[in-house]
Amino acid sequence: KQERMAYLVDEQQQTGRNPAGSKGVRVSSGAFSVEDYIYRARLAEKALRYEDMLTQMRNVLELKKKLSVDERNLLVVAYKNAVTSRRTAIRHLSTYCKKLDDQRFYIVRDYLIPNARSDAEQIAFYERMKGDFIRYVIISPTYSQPKCILEIEIAPPGLRDSLHNEANNCYLTAKQLAEENLPAYHPVRVGIMLNYSVFCFNSKSKGDLALKVAKNAYEDALADYDQLHNEQMRTDAHALMKSLQNNMKHFSKGSSEVEET
Repeated sequence: KQERMAYLVDEQQQTGRNPAGSKGVRVSSGAFSVEDYIYRARLAEKALRYEDMLTQMRNVLELKKKLSVDERNLLVVAYKNAVTSRRTAIRHLSTYCKKLDDQRFYIVRDYLIPNARSDAEQIAFYERMKGDFIRYVIISPTYSQPKCILEIEIAPPGLRDSLHNEANNCYLTAKQLAEENLPAYHPVRVGIMLNYSVFCFNSKSKGDLALKVAKNAYEDALADYDQLHNEQMRTDAHALMKSLQNNMKHFSKGSSEVEET
């Protein structure tokens, strides 16, 4: 606690006095010396404030081109711990996101779809959601983990293909239900086509299919758009059709900046 307080007091004072009592070389009136920065770096280390420690060592680098062994070690400690804290945070975040993916998938598969029963619109919507969730896992940096939302017990090299096939089946199921039961302008159907086209675009060797899916969906919806009289549905459908239109341009250019619902 005393070390933390000492560091905080030193932070607040922001004076040019050398806390260690040594003379040091000043670069200008009121500026800190190398010894000042080293002292503050050590305080930051004891207070476990590694980002601040790194800042102080960067200040040292601005005043000295050649570091001593002790100064080099301080720099290594600062960088190592600053990076470690970030890696730990990313690892915890990845674990949390994985948990959310699990929950979302099982809620859709085990609760929402069974309870939708014979409602084709709802089932189509939820099948698209399943496809989306699996697709998010595929593009996630952690997709190579052998245990995922599908609990596929296979080696990591084949996991991506299995996930891809499962997502594709979900999208195709949603697409078929939508085409058989919903008009072309219906927001749920347009949304399914939009996300399915993005899935195809993200898949290797399916860029042409992505453009075809988006183009057909847009033209079909546009042809029947005047039959849509519900204002909210018109607004939703128009926004999705605009995304399809934008994506057709992105697909043609090979751009990664695609839109989805």
